[in-house]
Amino acid sequence: MSRNTTIKGLALVAVVGLGLTACTSSGATGSGGSSNSASGSSTGSAKAKTLVVEDKPVPSFDEDFNPFDGNAFGANENAVSLTYEPLFMFNSLKSDQAPIPWLGKSYAWSNGNKTLTITLQSGVKWSDGQAFSSADVKFTFDLLQKTAAANTGGVPATTSMTTPDPNTLVMNFSTPQASNFVAIGNQVVVPQHLWSSISNPATAQITSAQAIGTGPYLVDKFSSQNVTFKANPSYWGGAPKVQEISFPAYATNDAATLALASGQIDLAGNDINNVQNVFVAKDAAHNHLFQSTAPYFPAGNTVSLLLNEKSGTAPALADLQVRKAISAALDRQSLATQCETNYENPATSSGGLIATGPDQASVSSATTNDLKANADTATVTSLLTADGYTKTGGKWTKGGKTIKFTIIDPNSFSDYWCDAQAMVKGLNAQGFDINDNGAFTYDTWNAAITTGKYDAALHWGQGVTAFQRLQFILDPSTTADVGKTAAGDFSRYTSAKAGTAIAAYQNATTPAEQKTALDTLQQIFSDDVPAVPVLYGAAWYEYSSANFTGWPTSDNPYINPSPNSQAYEYLILHLTPAS
Repeated sequence: MSRNTTIKGLALVAVVGLGLTACTSSGATGSGGSSNSASGSSTGSAKAKTLVVEDKPVPSFDEDFNPFDGNAFGANENAVSLTYEPLFMFNSLKSDQAPIPWLGKSYAWSNGNKTLTITLQSGVKWSDGQAFSSADVKFTFDLLQKTAAANTGGVPATTSMTTPDPNTLVMNFSTPQASNFVAIGNQVVVPQHLWSSISNPATAQITSAQAIGTGPYLVDKFSSQNVTFKANPSYWGGAPKVQEISFPAYATNDAATLALASGQIDLAGNDINNVQNVFVAKDAAHNHLFQSTAPYFPAGNTVSLLLNEKSGTAPALADLQVRKAISAALDRQSLATQCETNYENPATSSGGLIATGPDQASVSSATTNDLKANADTATVTSLLTADGYTKTGGKWTKGGKTIKFTIIDPNSFSDYWCDAQAMVKGLNAQGFDINDNGAFTYDTWNAAITTGKYDAALHWGQGVTAFQRLQFILDPSTTADVGKTAAGDFSRYTSAKAGTAIAAYQNATTPAEQKTALDTLQQIFSDDVPAVPVLYGAAWYEYSSANFTGWPTSDNPYINPSPNSQAYEYLILHLTPAS
């Protein structure tokens, strides 16, 4: 199952790295040795080879290249940035890495982080030959404020914007917004001279001929079964070495996996069972994963068991000691081995961050390696006994009631459904009274969680940065009453101290203030257990080096290679034909 960990529709985004008031250097070097897109490009000639990308199985494509429409081709295939580019890029594998300059050359915060000045690259042109300028960027952000449905990345609203010159944009906000820089920097820009006449930007159908951007590729040919792109010869960063890209449609995961294993696909982002034998062993010289040993894929999020504290059918989940006991009772290693086939490691930190991945430098010392991999029966007994529970008929009981709740996950989520069933079996063996329910589609499951009409659910984490990942679980300003749709905090957890710590991070102006706020948020997560960290979710990524070289690996993690529009552009611009 492909799990997008970028927060959509929320202003839940944080500045990457440190130095909130500092300006990034126009010559800043991103990992992988690039200062901007030009480093991954070449003006020299190269043998034309078509890079074949399969993002996820789909039966057919619709001709729609609207970057604001989540159902359009670009969003579904993570190809938006091949045409429409962002101001900055972010390597979510390294939370402390500075933003990578892109259309934006540098940036600086002032006025207590309420004013953002962005300096743009010079000499950029739209693919129809017209000049790109700060007026286009201002137009794009104005469009997002006027059309909320188009603001899928949660860009905060400005109080005013000015364009002192064609290469400078000044954005003013009513409150400090440095913690929302990822949303601002990640936003792709559209040309004012074309989009000013589009009346419904969030839903308008944009044809191949209308897909005009600053990006390195142009739509070449469209069919319902295959979409091809060709290099933009006038790309501002230099002509890409990869001259052609193909996105074929595969109706099923099995069909896509077969094509990948037989060498018909160069880049994929699939969850493949027994990936070593099914894919790697078919051509060990060329078929590769992010790393050669388990878990094979980079960790991209913390998978947690959400516990609804306002559930009308599971009142015991409002009891902190019960939530702590649930965490202690989980056999995380068994879930990782049996259900995730060792693609995802057991969570080790009760603070909610990815301790073995991009958040490693941010994990507080107080929550480092404090979760056990296997079930801790002694701790379960100690917690529940002290809380007034006694074992009756093998079940923990208080006031004549057991600790009863249901874990929901669609049975089509094969790994999560396996996890849910295993958790039910293990928790019941520990004296809980648990059921599972897999009779959900993604839409009905998501609706149940966002409206609070559920007891518990295994859910992947959200966000690009350590702060985002914590905010997704802890921010009380994003939750809602049961029956109403919440933007985040799906456990319906309410905490004044969490709100204070989130505000402290948002208002921070120094790295030390940031760290203090992050440490506080992790301690709150650990102390109050609004959700139970279970696993470190895999960022799916398979590639073949038969036709192209320069792929990101664990030894050179210059970008998170799992399906994402900006990451795919950055990755592709670093590839070189193998011959």
